[in-house]
Amino acid sequence: MCAFYQYEHLDAPDYAITSGAVEAASLLGREHAKNLVNGVLRAHLRDPASITTGQEEAQYATPMWLLSCLRKVWPDDWNDIVDTYNSRPPLTLRANAQLTSRSDYMLRLVKAGVDSTASNLSPWAITLAKPRSVLKVPGFSDGLVSVQDAAAQLSPCFLGPLQGLRILDACAAPGGKTGQLYELATDSASITAIDLPGRTHLIHENIQRLKGHVDIIGDDVTEPDRWWDGTPYDRIILDAPCSGTGVIRRHPDIRVLRRHTDIARFSCNQLNMIQQLWPLLCRGGRLLYITCSILPAENDAVIERLLENTKDACSVPSDYSLGESTRFGRQFLPCAEGDGLYYAIVQKC
Repeated sequence: MCAFYQYEHLDAPDYAITSGAVEAASLLGREHAKNLVNGVLRAHLRDPASITTGQEEAQYATPMWLLSCLRKVWPDDWNDIVDTYNSRPPLTLRANAQLTSRSDYMLRLVKAGVDSTASNLSPWAITLAKPRSVLKVPGFSDGLVSVQDAAAQLSPCFLGPLQGLRILDACAAPGGKTGQLYELATDSASITAIDLPGRTHLIHENIQRLKGHVDIIGDDVTEPDRWWDGTPYDRIILDAPCSGTGVIRRHPDIRVLRRHTDIARFSCNQLNMIQQLWPLLCRGGRLLYITCSILPAENDAVIERLLENTKDACSVPSDYSLGESTRFGRQFLPCAEGDGLYYAIVQKC
């Protein structure tokens, strides 16, 4: 199996991989198996397709229901998406705009001997050439940078200026977006982050490291009568629980745990969350709906149902040019540079 993986994914000559596998059999005390190993591997090289014919789930390491969905909704991109699922995710940092610029921090990395590149997705994102422990990332403990995928750093690009606004970050844990909101709005905005009680400690940890000031609530976002003070918000960010089909390379267990029937359940819950939060938004205020799904049933379809059933809701097109334009938002597909996320803006008219 190791040899089959090496043929597919390593930049090494086939003969070297075959020779190494045969030698490994000898080192394992299986002299009698050397000829068998050699024969099987050479047969595979003569007809590589034979091992995967009729076994697409094994070939792509992706369940058939998801493969079928991807082929239907992303006919030109599904193969690249699946390749990304099976790749190693990058370690991407977000420069703290309060404390440094991206270019200045990258100079600091150069002095520390750390190779990095500036992301094309986010103006704050820096991708390290080689992942490392956050404890070895210069300035991390001082709040100079945070770990956050480039595609997940785009909330401010859709929200616009944040200074002086009253902002709610719903389903906020682990606090990456909350921290970024604080960095860009500074103390001029009133920011509240809410998530279930068992997850708020993650938000606290992030905000404390940034030395930020954010109100953190441990409660259910769909029960605002228990926690809302009655003052409307200018902006609401809802990063809704979803299938996670845009972040499978970071959470490979999704391939096993998720079922096709889960998608309808997620979309119903997502719409319910928006509807429960909608009364908390002021007139003229905007709700930014985000998922880490690449399936339209959880994205455009949810926004469409909201607009059909909410008279004072209207879709707002975004000026952000990257990603795939959809009917109501922007879809970022998983790629080498970032995860798969969806963004859509809805305004209270």
